[in-house]
Amino acid sequence: MFSRMRGWVAEAASSKILEPRAWIDANFPHARAARISLLDTAAAVTRSSEFTLPARQGGHQFHMYLAADASGTNTIILAPGQELIPGLLRSDKMIELSSSHLGQLNALATKHPIVKTQMPDTKPCLRVITPEVAANLAAAREAIDLVKALLPYGAGNQIKDIAATEGESVLHSSLAFRIGGRPEFRAFAAIRAQGGYCDAQAGLTYQLLSQNPALRDCRVDMVSGGDHVFVVIRGQTPEQDIVVDAWAPFASPTLTQDALPMHRAILRGAELDYTKPAGTVLPALNIGEALRQQAIDRSNYPSIRENFVAEKYRDPDSDIADQLATPVDQWDVPFSGNPNVRYEVRDESGRRLIAGPLRFDMQRIPFSPGPYQTQDA
Repeated sequence: MFSRMRGWVAEAASSKILEPRAWIDANFPHARAARISLLDTAAAVTRSSEFTLPARQGGHQFHMYLAADASGTNTIILAPGQELIPGLLRSDKMIELSSSHLGQLNALATKHPIVKTQMPDTKPCLRVITPEVAANLAAAREAIDLVKALLPYGAGNQIKDIAATEGESVLHSSLAFRIGGRPEFRAFAAIRAQGGYCDAQAGLTYQLLSQNPALRDCRVDMVSGGDHVFVVIRGQTPEQDIVVDAWAPFASPTLTQDALPMHRAILRGAELDYTKPAGTVLPALNIGEALRQQAIDRSNYPSIRENFVAEKYRDPDSDIADQLATPVDQWDVPFSGNPNVRYEVRDESGRRLIAGPLRFDMQRIPFSPGPYQTQDA
């Protein structure tokens, strides 16, 4: 979400407002413990050899990952055969983002008395999709995983990210914030700062999808409406459009019918901020340079608070308190859509192309340590 804009506010909550520091102290231990548990319970996966999924534009190369979910059921995950950014994501472990698993780990427990939680319909369902849609969902999942790896502190206006980072997501997002600017500039700033509001998260998502050769034949839109910005991969029909919103802490790519009500409302009258036309691929973002500048910042400033003071000339704790003290630009949107959808891939004749349903609520974890893991994790 844009900085300083209004979020969804719980009714009659003014009498329940906690002092910001007290709220962080009360919520940080269990919020951080839940994120650590997500990594500790990551599913071990086995990867298949490459196979070709036929599509109208030609075959797509993929790996299938086999994993048992938290219930012990074997599931299938589809991932691109060629990684978009090699070396950032592990291929041996994935985090399960189903609502039941997150609930068991207490990852959804953090609440704020003046912020209304927005949840999608989480009823399990099966969607029949074409090979093209399956390929687009796999590309979207990879983009979200890369955003999570590059922006490990999340969003400074998402309640669950604020609690899990002891407020530091506010500082990272503030350092990344840019008024206007093309997606690649927002993306670069976000990588350097390791976090960002929805405009930064969408900018990086849009850039990663638009530079992906696998999406050459797809139109990719960065859309906005109200107080939110996100990305859509356009399908051959509107029913095949895919919402890609990495700003949610536990995001998964979803068809529009399974996205949040706010996504569908925005799409009915969306403004197109940027569009990658079908038949094009954008130049690649210089992620290496962004990471180099990030490393310089970390060398110059031992803590994010020192970095914030040097860049913003403001007291970091006051900024965190200001963010939490009012309902302006506070959100609790844990999911970008229904994580419990499963998919069956069929060709035009109705022939099933992959044995067993696919899922796209499994997130690959990064190689580099983030705020919830150690170097050896």
